[in-house]
Amino acid sequence: MYVFLKIVYHSIYNILQTIRSPFFWVVVGIIFFQYRKIGELEKAILGKHKKPPLYNVLVSTMFGLIGGLLGSIIFIYFGITINPVDFYFIFPLAILLSIFHPKFMCFSYAGGIVSLSKLIFGWPNIDITGVMIVIAVLHLIESFLVLVDGVSGKIPIFMEREGDIIGGFSMNRIWPVPFTIFVNNGGIYPAAIIAILGYGDYAIANQPEKKSRQTAGLLWAFSITLLCLAWLSMKYYIFEYIAAIFAPLVHEVIIMIGRKKEEKGSFIFGPSHRGLKVLDTLPDSIGKKIGLKSGDTILSINGNKIRDKRDIEDILYFQPKYIWIDIFDREKGLITKEYKNYQEGINSLGIIVVSTLPEYAIVVEEQKNSILKLLDNFKKKKARFRN
Repeated sequence: MYVFLKIVYHSIYNILQTIRSPFFWVVVGIIFFQYRKIGELEKAILGKHKKPPLYNVLVSTMFGLIGGLLGSIIFIYFGITINPVDFYFIFPLAILLSIFHPKFMCFSYAGGIVSLSKLIFGWPNIDITGVMIVIAVLHLIESFLVLVDGVSGKIPIFMEREGDIIGGFSMNRIWPVPFTIFVNNGGIYPAAIIAILGYGDYAIANQPEKKSRQTAGLLWAFSITLLCLAWLSMKYYIFEYIAAIFAPLVHEVIIMIGRKKEEKGSFIFGPSHRGLKVLDTLPDSIGKKIGLKSGDTILSINGNKIRDKRDIEDILYFQPKYIWIDIFDREKGLITKEYKNYQEGINSLGIIVVSTLPEYAIVVEEQKNSILKLLDNFKKKKARFRN
């Protein structure tokens, strides 16, 4: 117990020292600009930010520090040692691969490729076992962060599926993760390293909370399996091959499974023909106050049937002092909610809805990689030239 507490103490101390580093704040600055870009989409759809980018950065940093603490305890407790030179090959390759698609920024792909290069061609001379252990532990941290903070920044989106505009949620989180690990560089000593972990996903057939739990579970299983393969590679050479192939291949399979579940499932935020489906509620809005939730269906307001967003606008045009709303709650069934405002009246519910009418100009498409974008642009220009 004393040894464990000592490890925790040194982990916290080293992480706090890392926070004082200018490089750490450069990383935080990069994350801030990423959240600001995400916030532009959120503001375009909602008309306002649910939470300002600075708030998202602060929350992500807090959870990133917790994740870094957990990772440091694992690295130090098991005495995991790395050679920083190994990652001089992996990190640039990850940057290069991200040009083709952002998901390739993950070390699973670059680490697997560099490891296979070592096994097949004998270059570069890296410690495959150490690299795989680091990748596994980082994904273990990521699974924890996705579970506890994956949906904090969810924003409503609209996508086109089967000829309809359906609603859904985009989850984008980025965490700065400082951790301590033993480094073998002319001697073994603890060193602080800063990693950036990210989670990008969308939910159209599941609630975001359920989707993030599923993703966290798959990442956890991936991490534990890769750790076992790395441990076996210390004793059996063949497992270096297995681990090097497993890391990129199974990581890609996890992504494909997640997408397939969303695309093959029934779209729970599709337009309703019995009323108006609620996708999300704005902060401090009447919809939020009366407890409207994602997936609820508004059937009528003050006895008037609701078919699209314009019906709500017509009813609230005269700013009634009192309204009652018949709702089909996705958990409780048919219920009625009431709201009173005798001073100012009620002119808006502050909700985002999925309508059968194409009222939304912003439809989010799955992100294409840079190469495909260039090809699409070239084809469009070529078609215009021919015409």
